[in-house]
Amino acid sequence: MGINNRETILLDTNCFIYYFEDNPNYADKLEKIFIEIQDGKNEAFMSIISFMEILVKPKKYNNVFLENRYKLILSNYPNLSIIDVDYKIADIASRLRANYNIKTPDAIILATGISMNVDYFITNDIKLKSVCSQENIETIAIENVGD
Repeated sequence: MGINNRETILLDTNCFIYYFEDNPNYADKLEKIFIEIQDGKNEAFMSIISFMEILVKPKKYNNVFLENRYKLILSNYPNLSIIDVDYKIADIASRLRANYNIKTPDAIILATGISMNVDYFITNDIKLKSVCSQENIETIAIENVGD
């Protein structure tokens, strides 16, 4: 994949959902990433927007156990920081929306990565790849993790 030497990674919402729900196509690939983060080989960031999106399904189905489990795992995961939206991120996100016409959640997630000066963005949302390349963030598709 090319990630080495304690790189910084922005994880898209789909990384967490595929991993937590044990997606047969992606869970094994993502497990390697999450282990590297846990072991301190890489530092990871997620937007508070991803945190919110992850909690939607458990709340929709009133699954308090799963909701609390996700909250506990994400808020205590080693070397993973959940980044709130602040003035700087909102400003960057508005520029991304204006320049690339992307959706607000995507703009905030990417703005989080720009604000944290990440090296990589891991996602399966390929339409964001061109935005990332113009913003100097290397995009790695989940399907290519480990290749």
